[in-house]
Amino acid sequence: MSHLKLLFHILFKTNLIKTLWLNFKMLPFQQALHLPIYVYGRAEFRRMKGKIVLDTPDIYSSMIKIGKRDYYIATAVQKCIWTISGTLIFHGPVKFLQGSYLLIADNGTLEIGGQDGIFGTNIRIFCFERITIGRNVRMAWDIQLMDSSFHYIELTQKDNLVKPLTKPIVLGDNIWVGNRTTFSKGAIVPDQTVIASNSVVNKDFTGIDPDTLLAGTPATVKATGCHRIFDVQREKELDKQFGYSRTHL
Repeated sequence: MSHLKLLFHILFKTNLIKTLWLNFKMLPFQQALHLPIYVYGRAEFRRMKGKIVLDTPDIYSSMIKIGKRDYYIATAVQKCIWTISGTLIFHGPVKFLQGSYLLIADNGTLEIGGQDGIFGTNIRIFCFERITIGRNVRMAWDIQLMDSSFHYIELTQKDNLVKPLTKPIVLGDNIWVGNRTTFSKGAIVPDQTVIASNSVVNKDFTGIDPDTLLAGTPATVKATGCHRIFDVQREKELDKQFGYSRTHL
């Protein structure tokens, strides 16, 4: 993008005031000068007392996009609402579409691998301990990740045992997540897993075979030997082969 086009985009396409405020509020001055974070549309940033860390040698303008309208469905989208009291770490470019809700508590760490990760509309992330998301993770809409059960449960038949509220969530690289999926505390998903829509992922799947399909409530292994095709050129070739027309939602 030329300097003139870049300037035009910043001035007329982004939420300029929120973009400037967020970069210079949350990043070191030398990083903020590059404007690596773009904010679009309506956005509310509450209690930004934590920190954003860009852990990558290549820091450039617009590498992190928040609230951008894109090809995912935009039904019932509200403004983006972010609260960062803990630590948010980015290792590369990431795009949050409209209506994202992020809550990172005082002791929480949300780490995102980047490499063009996409989080669809109405994403909800509640991080009280640690949530780690790998590289090139693509999520559809209405997805939630919660590493806390929020309220204690006492097991009266097990000597009144009370378990901790939180347990980390870990998602590997190259994962595709269908819409309306929930990840609850303790969920661990290895690389190149496909997760079907409306699934509840609530346990450790570390030992499953590569290229596995998870589905169900709670999620279980439904198939192996399958993964999403991320290569754009091959996707276009397959569209032509099958006569499929991609219309933006």
